[in-house]
Amino acid sequence: MSVDSPEHEALLRRLSGELTRLHSWEDVAAYVIGAAVQLLGGNTGSLCLLTPDKRELEIVAEHGYSIEVNAVWTRFRVDAPLPASEAARTGKPVFITSPEERDSRYPIFLEQPVVQDAAYAIEPLLVDGRVIGTLVIGFERAREFSDEDQELLGAAAARCAHALDKRRRPGD
Repeated sequence: MSVDSPEHEALLRRLSGELTRLHSWEDVAAYVIGAAVQLLGGNTGSLCLLTPDKRELEIVAEHGYSIEVNAVWTRFRVDAPLPASEAARTGKPVFITSPEERDSRYPIFLEQPVVQDAAYAIEPLLVDGRVIGTLVIGFERAREFSDEDQELLGAAAARCAHALDKRRRPGD
C-alpha cells in the first residue's frame, strides 16, 4: 500500500483536516501525540522539539511512557547516541524493528529506562528543510517498515511539522 493508495490518502486527508481545525500549539501537540500516533498504528509516542539553542531535544508531549522513562528522558543532547537525536542530526528517519536492534544500535538503552515497545519509527519534523524536532512512534510488536510504511510515516510527520510550526510554541 503506497501513500497513493486510497487508504493512505484517506488517512492523510483526515490527519490534515484535523490539524487544520486546531487553533493552538497545545492543541496541535496533543493531537499529534494522541490521535495521530494511534491513527498511524502506534502504541506510544513522543514529540521532541529542538530547544532554542538547537543543542538539545525536549520531550514536550508523550503518550504511554512510564514514570521511570519520564523521569530520565525529558531533555537530551542532539549529539547523544539516541535514535531521536540521530533523526534530528541527519534529518532522516530512524526505523528500529526489534528490541534487540534497539539495544545493539543504541546500547545506552541497556542502562536506562526505556519504553517497552518492540519497534519504533522516529521521524524528523522538517519545515522548509530545517529540523524542528522529531516524532517518535512506538509499536507493540516487532516489525519491518516497508517502503510504503516509511512513505506514509514521512508524509504524516511532514503534516504534523507544518501544523506545529504554523502555531509557534509559547515562548519561541
